[in-house]
Amino acid sequence: GRYLRLAYERCDLVLTPSREMCDYLGDLGIKHTALQPLGVDAEVFSPARRTLDLRRELRLPEDCRLLVYAGRFSGEKNIHVLQAAMQQLGARYQLLLIGAAAQSQLAANITVLPYRRNGVELATWIASCDALVHAGSSETFGLIVLEAMACGRPVVATRAGALPEHVDETVGMLAAPNNATDMAAAISALYDRDLEALGAAARNRVLQRYTWSHALQI
Repeated sequence: GRYLRLAYERCDLVLTPSREMCDYLGDLGIKHTALQPLGVDAEVFSPARRTLDLRRELRLPEDCRLLVYAGRFSGEKNIHVLQAAMQQLGARYQLLLIGAAAQSQLAANITVLPYRRNGVELATWIASCDALVHAGSSETFGLIVLEAMACGRPVVATRAGALPEHVDETVGMLAAPNNATDMAAAISALYDRDLEALGAAARNRVLQRYTWSHALQI
C-alpha cells in the first residue's frame, strides 16, 4: 500500500481497469482515479473460431462436457480449486488447462496444454470448448474472461475481484471464491442451461462494452 501511494501520488490521474481497482486504490487514499477498462479484439476472439473437433482430437468421449482455463498457473489463479472441482465432477467433465510449458496429464479428466502464443490459435481452442472456468479471486480485470465471452462462450468464475463486473447469470455462473464444491456445483448447473444462448449474450456484452473501439475512444 505504501508503495502504491508513493508511486501514484506523483501522477495527475490513475487509470484503473475495473471498479474493484478504483475502490481498492480509494481505500489507500488514492482518489484521483478514472475507470478505463481494457479491450478485446472481437475479430480474433470470435465464435467463428469454433472449428476444432477437440473431443476427437484429444480422444475424449463425444458426450463429455469440455471446459477450458487459459492463463498463468500462478498461485492467485487458484488452479488447485479447479482441480478439486474436477475431482468432484468426475469423468463426464474434462478440463483443458492452457498455459504450461509442455503437454501433460494432471488427472484423468484434466489435460495440461502448452501456452498458445498466437491469439488466433488461443481463440480457436477457447471457442471450441463448451465454457471457460476461472477460479482466481484477486483479478483486477480478467481479460481472458472477456476473450472467452467474445468467442461466444459462457463463463463460470468466482464471485471475487473484478470478475463479477463481467460475469452474471445472463452470461454464465458465479461461485464462491476458494470453494471447490461451489465451483463444481456452478459448473454442473451451467449445463442445465442453454449454453449457446448464454454464449450469444456473452458475445453481445463484449461488443457493447469491451471492444478496442470502446477502450480507445477519446
